[in-house]
Amino acid sequence: MSEATFNFFIHNSKIYNVSEFDKIYIEINPSIYEVIRIINKIPIFLEDHYERLKNSAQIIGFNLDEKNISLEHIKENITKMIKLNDIEEYNIKIVLNNLKSSLNEYYFFIKSSYPDEQTYKKGVKTCLFKAVRENPNAKVINAYLRNKINNILSTKNYYEAILVNEDNEITEGSRSNIFFIKNNSLYTAHISKVLPGITRQKILYICNQNNISVYETSIYTDDINSFDAAFISGTSPKVLPIAKIDNFDFNIQNPLLLRIMKLYDDEIKNYILKQKQVQ
Repeated sequence: MSEATFNFFIHNSKIYNVSEFDKIYIEINPSIYEVIRIINKIPIFLEDHYERLKNSAQIIGFNLDEKNISLEHIKENITKMIKLNDIEEYNIKIVLNNLKSSLNEYYFFIKSSYPDEQTYKKGVKTCLFKAVRENPNAKVINAYLRNKINNILSTKNYYEAILVNEDNEITEGSRSNIFFIKNNSLYTAHISKVLPGITRQKILYICNQNNISVYETSIYTDDINSFDAAFISGTSPKVLPIAKIDNFDFNIQNPLLLRIMKLYDDEIKNYILKQKQVQ
């Protein structure tokens, strides 16, 4: 079943019908990627996604820069995809592989779902899952781990799996970052042990701008019941309250949590406004 949705996708600057996707798309190991949310036809925080794409490439030994794939080139392809598929809000995926030979680049829309208002109010159920991602700082496709976790999420009706390493440290979600709240401060795993999520970066920036204390530190599974609240962050969920991790309950109405949710939504609105002004 094709991962691409809607009508068209782009491969190496050529436009194809989605019906040809499975025939053309080749997932060569390693494949680096980004998933970018489109809102009001604007690719949100595109510049940050481009920087992370370059970082992922560098981690696996490839120099990605303005000479081979520029920010403007990526922006043009995304804009073309938005127009071709007549998209207002959805997630677009960029995949790069065959990095050291004849570079392959793909742009395609993927099935996207976002939490509704009730989900933000009630929070989500999550579970702990023992797993360590190789090269956590690089956004590299790992189909085996993704499929294994997806199976657990669907059969157990969890929204997300929270990864735990061999030292029983909580690192990140399988497709998100995770934060905990205690005594009006945020706690999250150190950047060296997680994917540097774009939403995560924006939260750290927002907290710095608003004098909210953030501690990047080791968080162990035995520490879970000491926290007041928790949330995951990511492209699709934005800032999403956690109601449960396994059998541990959290306060989904924590004032700091609600404040960060609003501040992040405001950050997106301001970004869209600025992009509209320069169009």
